[in-house]
Amino acid sequence: MKTNNIIHILGLGAALLAAAPALSQIRPVGYVGNAHSHNDYTRNNPFTMAYSLGFGSIEVDLFLRDGELYVAHEAKEISSERTFDKLYLQPILQAFKDSEDGYLYPEQGQLQLLIDPKTDGTAILKVLTEKLRPHHDYFDSKNNPKAVKLVISGNKPKAANFADFDEIFFFDGDLGADYTPEQLARIGLFSAPFPAISKWNGLGRLTEPDLNKVTAIVDSVHRIGKKIRFWASPDTRTTWYEWVKLGIDYINTDNPIGVSEFMRNYPQHSYREQLSYAPYQPRYSAKPGATPRNVILLISDGAGLSQLWAAAIANRGLLNVLNMPYTGYLYTGSTDNYHTDSAAGGSALATGVKTRNRYIGVDTLGNPVTNIPDRLAVKGMVSGIVSNDRVTGATPSSFYAHVSERDMSDSIAYDLLDSKLSLVVGGFPAAFAKADSTLLRQLRDKGFDVQEGVDGIENSKSKRVLAFAGDQVSREWDKLSSEQGSINTGYRMIEHAFLPSAKFLDAKSGGNGFFLMVEGAKIDGGGHGNSTPFTVTEYLSFDKLVGQALEYADADGETLVIVTSDHETGGLVVLDGNYETGHVLGSFATTDHTGIPVPLAAYGPGAEHFQGFVDNSEIAKRIYKLLGID
Repeated sequence: MKTNNIIHILGLGAALLAAAPALSQIRPVGYVGNAHSHNDYTRNNPFTMAYSLGFGSIEVDLFLRDGELYVAHEAKEISSERTFDKLYLQPILQAFKDSEDGYLYPEQGQLQLLIDPKTDGTAILKVLTEKLRPHHDYFDSKNNPKAVKLVISGNKPKAANFADFDEIFFFDGDLGADYTPEQLARIGLFSAPFPAISKWNGLGRLTEPDLNKVTAIVDSVHRIGKKIRFWASPDTRTTWYEWVKLGIDYINTDNPIGVSEFMRNYPQHSYREQLSYAPYQPRYSAKPGATPRNVILLISDGAGLSQLWAAAIANRGLLNVLNMPYTGYLYTGSTDNYHTDSAAGGSALATGVKTRNRYIGVDTLGNPVTNIPDRLAVKGMVSGIVSNDRVTGATPSSFYAHVSERDMSDSIAYDLLDSKLSLVVGGFPAAFAKADSTLLRQLRDKGFDVQEGVDGIENSKSKRVLAFAGDQVSREWDKLSSEQGSINTGYRMIEHAFLPSAKFLDAKSGGNGFFLMVEGAKIDGGGHGNSTPFTVTEYLSFDKLVGQALEYADADGETLVIVTSDHETGGLVVLDGNYETGHVLGSFATTDHTGIPVPLAAYGPGAEHFQGFVDNSEIAKRIYKLLGID
């Protein structure tokens, strides 16, 4: 089964609709063709709930009594109010009436009604044939693609008698049965009792022998062009994504709301990277106790260990950051909250002073504090910042601005005039347009060569460069499918900007060294949007940047590379992965930041000072100590 066949639905809205007493205004907002509502009669609203949730297959248990068809699992449950006509036939006919294009579902989805006779199947089929005769076209799926497909299971007739029944009826196949070609044409799907195959309870993973059995069954059914369903299988989230992975055509469930949510989110939580890359292999030549001349700080905005590991799985278990010898964790909390935002988190990294959320470059009282670029300028070092966020974004502005509210973009932009930065690269902020270029003129007067794009950075004759460069990656991942192939092949500004930026700063440093901060800002967007594809591809781009920095450090011999994050976003949990195919499946706990400590890694002279469990305010302090700045 292809991931792009799993269509988005609105679980909450559909669930509300499913509770409505009347069907006349109910239309499924999506189609989940591989979801099978088992024991559908037990719902408060049989048919209505599963239909509104977009289920492609619904099961009906039928008893025949006194010429009437009743919906029940056992004879003692039969009630005069619960007839097939009332609970299923009339709602289906009403749904056809309400349809604008004649299809019951969006995307021309088809409904399969799996009818399970609990008494004599032949007798039930005779009554059912008469009930459906006036509505024959709505159930003639052989000749009408819009029709309901009827599949008879349970006490079905013998295969030798299939031809005795109207061709609107298909039948549930038995594994191992020897069907003639004519009989096989009447098989709608194959259903198998899972407990006869495995004792798996839906937790952990199938044992290898059981996995081989299941795979062999699925493959044998698919080879003859039919679909497969396992009944009495575990009904856990782990089972659901195992069934999707194994290509099982119907997820048998008694938890329709849970399955609908799972299937709705699956495309957004699943990703397969098709174009892996080989990480740079560091030489590890720096000796303990050596001091750096240059410092490169790489910040993966919103990335925790799960984001890092999800990207590693997608890249076949390999990342540049995993080749860094000194590692640890960074505590990110702000002074006023367990969860930091990018303003407080970035400010702690940039200044060595912890502060409140939304504060940038100021202490908890709102007083300005010195940032790394300004502090290093005293020693004659030059500094630069690069981000695929706007220049006035919270993290990049933490290295030059001093405001008590991160939304004060105009004030933040004007703080560039007083900064000691020699290089600023990022997206164009509205503050510059609002200033009618006044601010740009003032920045030029301060010595900035204002450019568009990153190609001219290295060759600029000016001592300072302000480059506006956009990143063309869209955040609208709900419109994309991970089956389209690798989405990590396009233009990524931070990858293209790194080497020109480092060379520019080195050339302008006069031998005194430089500091460069580069932010991969859009990983954070993947967390806020709960998108595994977005998160993974942005982290892979960031990791390619890490590889460039490690290679630069080896060639230079005097450069320290530090990799960390300002915070984690989304509460990502890696549910499943495959190092051979690059597939990763995740789930998110929130659309907001979390307080989970984030990874810390270092390489080069002085790297041994950046390991263990460290507070985010310690990064700047340890940089100062290494560089001999009091």
